[in-house]
Amino acid sequence: MSAKFEVTEKNKVLVTVEVDPERFEAALERSFQRNKKKFKINGFRDGHAPRKIVERMYGVEAFYDSAFNSLIPREYEEAVKELGLKPVSDPEYTVTEVEGNTKLVFTAAVFVEPEVTLGEYKGLEVKKISTEVTDEDVDAELKRLAEEDYRLESVEDRPAQDGDTVIIDYKGTVDGVAFEGGTADNQNLVLGSGQFIPGFEEQVAGHSIGDDFVVSVTFPEDYHAKELAGKAAEFAVTLHDIKTKIIPEINDDFAAEKSEFETLDEYKKDLAVKLGEKKEKDAKISYENQLVEKACANAEVDIPEVMIDTAEKNIIESYRRQIGNYGIKLEDYLQMSGQTMEGMKEQIRPNAERQVREELVLDAITKAEGLKPTDEQIEAHLKEIADAYKIDFEEFKTNLTDEMKSFAEHDLSPKLAVDFIVANAVYTE
Repeated sequence: MSAKFEVTEKNKVLVTVEVDPERFEAALERSFQRNKKKFKINGFRDGHAPRKIVERMYGVEAFYDSAFNSLIPREYEEAVKELGLKPVSDPEYTVTEVEGNTKLVFTAAVFVEPEVTLGEYKGLEVKKISTEVTDEDVDAELKRLAEEDYRLESVEDRPAQDGDTVIIDYKGTVDGVAFEGGTADNQNLVLGSGQFIPGFEEQVAGHSIGDDFVVSVTFPEDYHAKELAGKAAEFAVTLHDIKTKIIPEINDDFAAEKSEFETLDEYKKDLAVKLGEKKEKDAKISYENQLVEKACANAEVDIPEVMIDTAEKNIIESYRRQIGNYGIKLEDYLQMSGQTMEGMKEQIRPNAERQVREELVLDAITKAEGLKPTDEQIEAHLKEIADAYKIDFEEFKTNLTDEMKSFAEHDLSPKLAVDFIVANAVYTE
């Protein structure tokens, strides 16, 4: 095989491959063996006519399509490796020259990974984030935990107010006609949550248990049910119950219930340690995000649209899997939330481009600094993969290939680049 390439436009090349005659002939023979029963030759049972006789009747061209389909992709893969190219799109093949069973030349038009011109990525400035834990932080965390541990208790001596959970029946009409989804019995509604149409919850507040009343609202112009968008509606409401949150008192009993500690002071000390760890982790993530964003902004790279298209598809497929875990199809979810696939793609596009730019820049930094994961890091990463699939790691290691190790190294490279940027940053007060 001989291969060469030429740049035809920005980040796009045309690879030309001349296949070795022996490989071309072997592919034609495989094609003949796969398809020989399709050829009808008088005097021979189906599939028993010699190849030379079949070629005399039908021509060697009869084997081309099948041979090309199996041979060309393999030859292309070898060619891009030999030429050191990094394709980022599917190739478009064209057979440019073919002679009998001795000569085959084809081209493959393909987009390749763009060159990255790195800007400043060492010595980037970032403001230092305080990770000190104050008494106020601990008290706020205790308050949050106590509020999470609330119980609901019915109240009968006052009207409903913001923060209450009310139990209501309602029946909605537009121009006196009931509409789909506008009726419910014994519905729980937290007043002030914004769960219902704007204006609805405010009109429930102030009413007492047993009240029957009418709520008048107007559906928003961008309401997901287009037939109701912008229309005035009335809801006949019956209020059955009012429940208020009872927050537990923060004391030794609360500490004993929420932790392994018997006193509130012990619990506070433990919370302070955990909050400190969380602040350290959050600060690290913040530094990483800020510094990587700066390094990417300082770099120059012309990203092929096809790379952004691929990243966009991957994000959508990730959403599809997540929603599918709840037994919902993505298309049904979009319809229920009043969105379209085109609108979703438009929202995702900037994030997809950011992801691609980040991957390219971090990869360029890894190469520029000669960063490579240690054997211990690679093994730890492979163990994580084995554990995720519940595979015995010792057995997993016996089946490791160089390709799998290379994949693990590639997986770890972005983190090495991020750690390098963070370690070489300048932290200002």
